[in-house]
Amino acid sequence: MTNQDQLLLIMKEVFGPDEVETEWRFHPVRRWRFDYAVPSRKVAVEYQGHGKMGGGSGHIGGHASVMGLTGDAEKFNAAEILGWRVILFTALHFRERDRKRHNLTAPLETLQSLASEIA
Repeated sequence: MTNQDQLLLIMKEVFGPDEVETEWRFHPVRRWRFDYAVPSRKVAVEYQGHGKMGGGSGHIGGHASVMGLTGDAEKFNAAEILGWRVILFTALHFRERDRKRHNLTAPLETLQSLASEIA
């Protein structure tokens, strides 16, 4: 099961299976989409890290380039202006040893906290 599959299951557990949308287009003009969204609560979740980071080939995923980061900043700023709460996760959030090493919160815990805050 991929991290994205796990994230979708967590979202459905926390917010309800009928509340979660994938590839949700949130902007009235731009073609931006959220990986996962709960439109009724204006909560969005993005999984960052689809591309390879460094390594022997020198390839860096699109979101890690300056243009990719700038595009993400523009997207997330627009989402904020429209009243969305955007939560970001990477692969490190899904392995317990990585969470401990980097002092990260598990996706389930983060999303449960958010859900209780906005209830």
